[in-house]
Amino acid sequence: MIYMPLVAEGTDCWRPVQAVQISDDVFEVTGHIPAGESWAFGPNSRVRCRSHVFINGESGLAAFEYAVERDPNYQLLSKHEREVFRIRFADGEEAVVKVLHVDGRNEDFVYDLISSNSDSNHYRDRARKANAYVAKFTDLVSVQPEG
Repeated sequence: MIYMPLVAEGTDCWRPVQAVQISDDVFEVTGHIPAGESWAFGPNSRVRCRSHVFINGESGLAAFEYAVERDPNYQLLSKHEREVFRIRFADGEEAVVKVLHVDGRNEDFVYDLISSNSDSNHYRDRARKANAYVAKFTDLVSVQPEG
């Protein structure tokens, strides 16, 4: 268990959440956000934690920043923006994509879809009505350079 900072509460507030330890100070957040709460880091995020003493005097591990830089897929894609990769997603989709931008803060990347074994477009960036696609690093199973 780690402690998640809540946002928009007016004062420092923390929620105990389940997490899987990835390394000494990196945890992957599990579970879901309860209705009416806003977490600083979403479910499935990899976060860096440190010891924190709370106002009641108790201590625990508190999330304080994203830790996506430890994800090997993040490392590979961020070093090779504008290149083509063969990607396998957790839902079974396999695609050839051109990586346009890697975003560590949002733990995702933007890409052009070259080909896919699926006719779904659930990764399309509908919010911006763009032709590009967006996927979270947590959605990836494997990434291989194409070519």
